[in-house]
Amino acid sequence: MTAPPDQERVRSRSWEGGGVGLGAVIEHLARLERELTEHDRSPEEHPHPRNCVLNLIVVVADRHRAGGCDRTIANLGAGHPLRAILVHPGGTEREGTLDAEVTVDAHQLVSGFPVQRSQVLLHVHGEAVRHLASLIGPLLVPDVPTYFWWSGRGHLDRHAIGEATFADVVVVDSERVQRPVDALREMSAFAAGADTSAGVADFRWERLRPWRDAIAQFFGPAARRDLLHGLDDVAIDAAGTGRAGRAGAALLVGWAAAMLGREPIVVERPGEDATEGVAGAAGRRVRLALRSVPREGVPDGSLLAVRLRGRSGHRDWRFDVELERSGRQHAAVTIELGGRPPLRQRLELPRLDDSDLLTHVLLTSRPGAVLARALASAAPLLEALR
Repeated sequence: MTAPPDQERVRSRSWEGGGVGLGAVIEHLARLERELTEHDRSPEEHPHPRNCVLNLIVVVADRHRAGGCDRTIANLGAGHPLRAILVHPGGTEREGTLDAEVTVDAHQLVSGFPVQRSQVLLHVHGEAVRHLASLIGPLLVPDVPTYFWWSGRGHLDRHAIGEATFADVVVVDSERVQRPVDALREMSAFAAGADTSAGVADFRWERLRPWRDAIAQFFGPAARRDLLHGLDDVAIDAAGTGRAGRAGAALLVGWAAAMLGREPIVVERPGEDATEGVAGAAGRRVRLALRSVPREGVPDGSLLAVRLRGRSGHRDWRFDVELERSGRQHAAVTIELGGRPPLRQRLELPRLDDSDLLTHVLLTSRPGAVLARALASAAPLLEALR
């Protein structure tokens, strides 16, 4: 968990207004930044600097969610100086202007009190809801990367994502939206679009990282590379019932198929509680089984188990990762190679909040390349899960 900033080491200025225009918002943002850069300085001293390494645009569904995102962004400010623009589309019924809140923070560092976060929250009404890009563009800091975070818990809005023409990376959490399978399909279509150069990032993808790392590390040693050619079966259990809960399992299979050279994927038996198929070309096919399994105390869609089976030469082998029933922070790893005694390990599954997940995304040098390929590979499974 990311610690909240020490309020004694943070200087803040804020302003809010109702029924204002974008020009007034820009004017007050500049004023607050100027107040903090000139705070306590003598005429012969330089102003405190303004730091900014990225723009972060956040679309929020309601005022409660806006408060949560505000705390998340405040936690990021000290380590990732940024300009944040939170947009709450309030609907088209009410005409016209904006309700706005502006916050600027300066953090005490060794060299002084540089401005580390400048943030604008816009409650947008009327026809402006359909043209968010025209509101966001003038507020962006030029020449730094721009991240667009769809933080809503409802259905992923294709129109809002389409408005992210200014973004370098589009960030979603497909595990928390109402229709996770459709969200992954929307992300795949966006990443593959001919008119976009933006990358994609998904908090679900970051939660899957320990599982992906465990699989990659199993095949990592040179002595195990031949096991790839003998992979016969992949079975994944996900918590819950129904098809939507297997979206994360489908994404993991898509990644494995793409990375291990076992494309394309063909679904043979789509079902309400299980999806079965094969991956790979003729002669090198791997059987796939994705199941939904009810598990009390585990959120729907969370992975419960990943099981790989194969044969290399005259040796059978297996690799299992299974969530421990005592909690959700560890999984048991079991490896059996050709009749040798089983090797057992414990895999840590850290609990990550939005601050942690967003930090992981921001630290990724090329977000989206591997995820986009995994989404494309998983397309047949996602279509079967609709």
